[in-house]
Amino acid sequence: MAIKEENTTAARGDQEEHMDVDSASEVEEMEEEASEEEVEEEPDVAAAADKLEIVGAHGDPTALTFCFKEEDHTLGNSLRHIVNKNPNVDFCGYSLPHPSEAKMHFRIQTTDKTTAIDALKTGLQNLYDVVAHVRSAYAEDLAKKEYVEFEETA
Repeated sequence: MAIKEENTTAARGDQEEHMDVDSASEVEEMEEEASEEEVEEEPDVAAAADKLEIVGAHGDPTALTFCFKEEDHTLGNSLRHIVNKNPNVDFCGYSLPHPSEAKMHFRIQTTDKTTAIDALKTGLQNLYDVVAHVRSAYAEDLAKKEYVEFEETA
């Protein structure tokens, strides 16, 4: 069984084009466009059907193991940390079954107040928010041009 949200984009990374960090004017233009546009509610975090699946029995919605394909410790450790902050999560962990397999197993066990799928969605959204904040803070500091440029010598 795969998780798939309707009316959402397949990946949030595709929504935002690569930002040219060398040009402060582009950052300012993006900020002006964002402030001029009417703020719309963001869609739920979505995962493509071929990227994420639920592994094993699905009898208990509060305890599920998800298999993320083409993912590793980069997503696993940060998502585990964010999901564990949820007070309704009893256990959250991840493993890479084998180094030669490009997949990550992600286990979530929750209280009866929520489901593992909802905890995963909340965790993904919270992780996205953290990354978006870091990215905007980086762009703001970069726009100040208070850094030293080094010339490469090879």
